[in-house]
Order: sequence, then structure tokens, then C-alpha cells
Amino acid sequence: MGRTTSPFAAFSALVALAAAVLVAGCAGDAAQGRPAAASPPRQRVMIVGDSITHESAGDYTWRYRLAEHLTHTAPGRVDFVGDRDDIWDNVADKGGSHDYADPDFDSEHHARWGDSLREEVPRIEAVVRAHPADVMLIAIGANDLTYWTQPPDTAVLMRQLIDNARRVNPNMTFVVGHVLTRADFRDNSMNLPGAPPFNAILDAQAPGWSTPTSRVVVAQTDVGWDPLRDAWDGSHPTPDGEVIIARGFADALAGLGIGAPYGPLPAHIPWPGTGRRPTVVRTALGGTRVTVSWPATPGATQYFVERQVISWQEPDFVRAPASVTGYSWTSEPLLPNVTVAYRVVPMKGRMAGAPSPATTFTVSALP
Repeated sequence: MGRTTSPFAAFSALVALAAAVLVAGCAGDAAQGRPAAASPPRQRVMIVGDSITHESAGDYTWRYRLAEHLTHTAPGRVDFVGDRDDIWDNVADKGGSHDYADPDFDSEHHARWGDSLREEVPRIEAVVRAHPADVMLIAIGANDLTYWTQPPDTAVLMRQLIDNARRVNPNMTFVVGHVLTRADFRDNSMNLPGAPPFNAILDAQAPGWSTPTSRVVVAQTDVGWDPLRDAWDGSHPTPDGEVIIARGFADALAGLGIGAPYGPLPAHIPWPGTGRRPTVVRTALGGTRVTVSWPATPGATQYFVERQVISWQEPDFVRAPASVTGYSWTSEPLLPNVTVAYRVVPMKGRMAGAPSPATTFTVSALP
């Protein structure tokens, strides 16, 4: 009989043959002087903006949404640069907060609450010199249109900003975002009428600001934007608004060969703010009133206190009629020997967060 070859031996022979072919192929490439394909260069990206980009405590920010998208579609290709990595503390009205909804992303930027083109035009050259960049994403101009300049003059400032940045890097690529419309938080009336004509000027003129070594493209960051729905105070983006802005920049970057288009937007992203468990104590004045107090939720501008009378087997929590801007609330007189549960719901403008865990309290009988 002939010798029988085992399955393992046959498999080993195939592996050895494949390895030999691979080595021969590599040797052939080397012999013919064909280098291995190089990875695309890493791009240093600076985001320049105002409060729409800086955003505030408790937010993810559209910068986060874009960074997450590029992490998946252009891994290792983008390094965000800038002179800040903070978020605005909208309650204390100051910068320097790091209370992001998720701080685990490349958060460097050059955006400042209240910033404008008129302030950045003389400043940007020094910023780029200190923090070199290959690509600049620009989301600024709303405050200029609101307080100082008409659309044509604001477009002039935008071009000056680009020209001043080119003094440092004449090869920089610029992606200019549309200015978003706003709505008055008090009566929902639409404002910032200069935004649409300014955006039209950008669409018509900005590509012509390109040079042979420095492209200028426009990002359609306002497509689908509704300030009554996508801004928590009529101006600053909700999580849904953030992805609208990020999509505009992502699609523009994809056209430049960085990452992929953003794709469909999610149906709805809730604000992640969550109430903190309250403390319930009898008021210092005595009687059967209680004082409910709680730690702040980052970014929350007001709170609602909700009550459920456990002793009466109430099925649901009932919300107090008025919101609280501080961190404590005193009840009306309660019946003695009743057990009550309290929880706190944070609000940021129009956005409602998740309720806190409840704290129960049994009202003592009067002495």
C-alpha cells in the first residue's frame, strides 16, 4: 500500500507554500524598487469658533461628535490642536470647566464664548504660530452679525481671518461653516436675520479665496437646523443640534479626503444631565415642612422637585408647579406620620434631564 498523508501534514505543507509565495512576492517588490504604500499624513486640525463651538457644562459638544466620527472613519489621521481644551461654565458664566458629558476625546480647540471675527482677525496669526495646524474649521461670525457688521462686511472679516492664518501656513486648508439662525428663548421669535444672506455670500465667494496651495471650502452646517428644536436656549445646540453641525463639517472634510460622509442622523439624542440624589430634612423653623437640597448637575439652569406620597400609594411623582434656580426647596406643611419620596429633575433651558434617585422621608408627629 502507498503511504497515507495525515490532514495535519497536508495543512502544514500548504502553510509553508503560502509563506514561500509571500516571501517571494515581497522580494520581487523590493527587487523592482516598489515601496510599500504610505499611510495618509496625519492632519492637525484647529477648530475656531464662538459659544456654538465652545459649548457649556454638561454638553458633549459638536467637537466631540466630529472627533468620534473621525476616530471611526479616519483612525489616526486627525489631531485636534488649539490653545484650550475646556468648556464654558454657563452657570458661573466663566471658562475653564471640564464638565463635558464625556471628556474622553481629543478636546483641544480655539473657541471662546462670545468670540467674534472682529476679535479673531488680529489674534489668529499668533494662535496658529503657537499651535501649528494643517486644516482650520471655522464656525464664527454670529456675534459680528448680531452686534457689529452687516453680511458683506462680515464676509470681509472672514477673508481677513483666512489671510492672516496663511501668513503662518500658506498651505493651510480652510473649512468655513455657515452661521446658524437663532430664536429668542422668551417668545420663540426668529432672530439673526443676517445669517442667511451672509451664508449666501460665503457660498458664492469663499471658494474663490482659494490659492494653488490653500483651499477654502464651505460646510453646510445649517442643513436641517431649527433653533426652536435644536438649540436649548434658541442659540446653543442640543445633542441633536450638535450632530447637525458635526455632519456639515464631516461631509466637507470627506470631500477633502479626510474621513467619510456623516451619514443619516439619529432620530433623537436626549440631554445626558441627571439629577443628583437629594437630602431631605425637617426645616429649622419646625412644623411639618421639609427642605429638599441637592448637588448641582453640570450645566443645569433650573430644577423641578417632584413628590410622591408613599403612604397614600400614589402611583406617580407629582411635580411642584414652579422651577428652582438654586439647590434647595421647602415644601408646604405636610401631614404628620406621612412618608414622602422626593426627587429632582434638572433642566438646561428647554432640555429635561433624567430624574435623580428618590429620597424618602417620614414626617414626624408634632410635639
